[in-house]
Amino acid sequence: MLLDFINVTLVFSIGMLLANVIAVALNRRWLWFITTTIIEFVVIYLALYIQLPPKNLTTLLNVNIFLAVAAAIVNFLGNAGLSAIDKIREFSGNNKHANTVNISPKQTSFLKRYVWVLLIPIVLWIIVGGTSFVTRITSINNVYDSIPTQKKRSAELLTSAKEMPIALAPETAKRKMQQKFSVIPNSNMYELDGITAQTINGQYVYVATVEFNGFFKWLKNRSVPGYFMISATDVNAQPKFVKEPLKYSPSAYLNDDAARKIYAAAPTYASTGRMNLEIDDNGTPYYVQTLYREYGVSGRMKFNEFKTAVLNAQTGDVNVYDAQKAPKFIDAPITSAAANQMNEFYGRYQKGWWNQTAFGAKRDVKVPTDNGVYAAGQITPLIDSKGNLVYFTDFTSGNNDQDSALGYSLVDAKTGQLTYYRDTRSGLMDSDGAISIADKIYPEKKWQAKMPILYNIDGTPTWVISLLDSKGIFKKYVYINAIDNDIVIDGDNAQEALDDYRNDLAESKSNNRSTDTKLAKSISGKVSRVALVNDGKTTIVNFMLENQATVFRIDADSAPTTVFLKVGDNVRFKANMLDKAKVATIEDIDIDSLKK
Repeated sequence: MLLDFINVTLVFSIGMLLANVIAVALNRRWLWFITTTIIEFVVIYLALYIQLPPKNLTTLLNVNIFLAVAAAIVNFLGNAGLSAIDKIREFSGNNKHANTVNISPKQTSFLKRYVWVLLIPIVLWIIVGGTSFVTRITSINNVYDSIPTQKKRSAELLTSAKEMPIALAPETAKRKMQQKFSVIPNSNMYELDGITAQTINGQYVYVATVEFNGFFKWLKNRSVPGYFMISATDVNAQPKFVKEPLKYSPSAYLNDDAARKIYAAAPTYASTGRMNLEIDDNGTPYYVQTLYREYGVSGRMKFNEFKTAVLNAQTGDVNVYDAQKAPKFIDAPITSAAANQMNEFYGRYQKGWWNQTAFGAKRDVKVPTDNGVYAAGQITPLIDSKGNLVYFTDFTSGNNDQDSALGYSLVDAKTGQLTYYRDTRSGLMDSDGAISIADKIYPEKKWQAKMPILYNIDGTPTWVISLLDSKGIFKKYVYINAIDNDIVIDGDNAQEALDDYRNDLAESKSNNRSTDTKLAKSISGKVSRVALVNDGKTTIVNFMLENQATVFRIDADSAPTTVFLKVGDNVRFKANMLDKAKVATIEDIDIDSLKK
């Protein structure tokens, strides 16, 4: 890695080297040139090794200009001093009684010309600063266009809780891990740090890093003993400590520092966000860092050119990939920090820079909410129906008097594809409104609503929220209709709560219940049970068929003859048969006995 840092130092030292080359070209002092260049290079090397400054283009230019000025000052003063020493020696040899020493015209000419070497970097610094300010504004449209986006009206239809791996809140998972921390030998030397969601061998899990608790702990052990892992979907799961030593980690020092290893291996790319620990299917730990290049000197990243650095935490090998070509086991080559910046940019700059300022109209400006669990609370991870890790965020207007969502996004953690969902036919409650409702279900218990995620359940947009106690322990799931917030269901089990919610949707007379026919299939059979339920306003006919466990429901207002349905009737109808659904609502039915 020490050799890799030479490449990094060269990138930051171009300005210094140019200043020194100009100096030696003017004064021909080769020994001075070689000596000062080596000393300056070593100083820069050590400073970079310790500080790890950003490597975006703006920072690189500013550092190079600063070092060029510093080198020019050293050369200017050094040359003046050396010229004076040479003249003193000359006068001492010829006239021991000389009272004054004059610098030769040649050296005077050099000093006058070299003043420009001092001034030019300062002028360049002013030019870079001005260019950066202008480019930051003029690049808005180009950077916005670099976001890979698509728009959809609604998300995929959810058919069962299995397709909706509602993750435990990270606080719940972390709390359980902390309770098991004593399983680590000499646990007082370590601390629990970052936690990330990922899939390992097809299972959705949380993985948490174990880090050194200080320099002397690292010096004593030189590797952390392993990491914690826990199911992200099973509320009764207990964490497992995996004994896989990690020599390289963010809490290690010197050459064992994971951040320093990745920094040195990618000298021309800047990093964004913190590193994630990801585990392959064999249990080997890797640290993953998202890298990017700046758009000009705007300070903004190109959202379609992400790189991913993958560090083997045991061997120290670092490989840099295009994000989309990262190894298959890497679930998040694009980390949540990058996804968060994509959301921020997408929400604010659709109509350009001026539109989102205090002087603009703020047309189509939407602000990500801060009810997530990643990236300072603006991102929530989940697994989509294809098993890919995505980041969820909903958008609001930013007006505190409104609880209406302007849509929501899912950012694919592998491809960076941002899919924006917005159903303009009906208004949706945002996550702030959903949390305020869930918080009031059990006010006496002081449970907190966390991790709101918007799902499409039977064609109805629905908020699914986890309720946690004051210690971060999971208590219940809450389902809230995002259109009609009078429909609220809570339950201990995801599937049971989902079935109860569907049942309430079926009973609701509002126009937001499912009319989606994508999963409808033809069903026929003989009626085995019938029950009529009347609430004073509506009659609902419930019936079951022989060899069927599902209860079918139909509103008698839409099919008046169903009130005459009896056991033994042969019927035919279409229903959305959802996986393990206890109840299915239908809207039409043929009863053979009533046709005669």
